Amino acid sequence: MSKLDELLSELLAADVKKLLLLPMLMLAAGLVVVVASYTTGTMPMSIDFKGGTLIVAPYQEGAEGAGEALAEALGYPVKVRIVSDALGNREIELFIAHALSTEEMKEVRAVLSAGGIPGDAIAIDIISPSLGEAFFRQAIYALLFAFTLMAITIFLRFRTFVPSIAVVLSAFSDMVVTLGVMSLLGIELSKGSLLALLLLIGYSVDTDILLTTRVLMHRHGSIAERIRRAMLTGMTMSMTTFAAMLVLFIVSSSKVLDDVALVIMIGMVVDMINTWLQNVAILRWYVERRSA
Repeated sequence: MSKLDELLSELLAADVKKLLLLPMLMLAAGLVVVVASYTTGTMPMSIDFKGGTLIVAPYQEGAEGAGEALAEALGYPVKVRIVSDALGNREIELFIAHALSTEEMKEVRAVLSAGGIPGDAIAIDIISPSLGEAFFRQAIYALLFAFTLMAITIFLRFRTFVPSIAVVLSAFSDMVVTLGVMSLLGIELSKGSLLALLLLIGYSVDTDILLTTRVLMHRHGSIAERIRRAMLTGMTMSMTTFAAMLVLFIVSSSKVLDDVALVIMIGMVVDMINTWLQNVAILRWYVERRSA
């Protein structure tokens, strides 16, 4: 008996309530973390959504000390990040959670120029807190809009409440738990991670529709055989996506691509739990109850 068959036998033999325990605890914990981090203002967000200043300059020897020099000159905390592209070109990125004034920007150029960085090679991007807040609201609206359209499509596709709500619940849980993990790990909500969350809705729905269609629409074989075929295909899809994102994360020098890859990898792990524990349990209960 293969590992997949052993796992499937355990899933079908386990009590439905036990299968739902881990996904439900994950969802509850994710909701608590997301709500707490948002209400307390500790949710990690990029300057795109909270405002601030991003300074980008060519890397120079000793550039790591530029953050301390700027913090001392401006009086604001400065985060430093060194990035490099595939050709080995390196840049220094400095993040300041404050929209700098014209005088402060002159001070930035003076400090960096004193460190050997030409003033005309320094790029400064400033987003005001009000504009960042507006971008954040639009990002939330985009997530809600995509999720709502997905839910409507699912209900129109299956026209049955329990299987449809199982798919929608899984997608909702994937997003909430992934956001919670991002908050705990300090992964910023940025344009890249927002794109990943939108993609995650699609990845989640793919595996859930595969499982639901195989179990409810196909009549060939027992429910165990149908779930087994769905699991074999679904796990292959998820692991392939995870492997591709892992390679992207390792070789990429772009922060946006790093955010996309990391968030999708987290979401893939969460989705495998929600699909193959939570949705298998709900569908098994639904089929058994319908045939009773």
